[in-house]
Amino acid sequence: MAATSMNTQSRHNDDVSEFKVPFFSGDDFPYWKSRMEIYLKSRDFRNWLSVKNGPHTLMKLNDKNELVSKPEDEWDEEDFRKLTIDNKALNILLVALDKTEYNLVRRCNSAHEVWKLLILTHEGSEQVKNAKLALLNRDYELFKMQPNESI
Repeated sequence: MAATSMNTQSRHNDDVSEFKVPFFSGDDFPYWKSRMEIYLKSRDFRNWLSVKNGPHTLMKLNDKNELVSKPEDEWDEEDFRKLTIDNKALNILLVALDKTEYNLVRRCNSAHEVWKLLILTHEGSEQVKNAKLALLNRDYELFKMQPNESI
């Protein structure tokens, strides 16, 4: 009995390892979303910021003092560090998805786009959420006991 308990505990510890990316197969999105947010923050908080706010935009001031996109041949170590953060965040999200979910987001270019599309797909837009909430509220308000039902 003790060996079985130890094996179960060991498997549980493996499931919550900081190195194991939470896997998503299309079920229980709110649970996965919460775990993934925590995972990203724990690995490197900058990964979460890339998911939440979008990828870094590498810019510079031109001769006219206008902000323009920085050409690749002018990137420095700091630029590469920022791009690495963005790409690690994207990779973490993509390896966490099963084939069906991956195919849904494969054309996304950033972790931010992947995150937003998954939320839209599995939770709906704010308008859809509000409509669902209104429907549930209506069902609750109309709920009543039938004459032949007992408490």
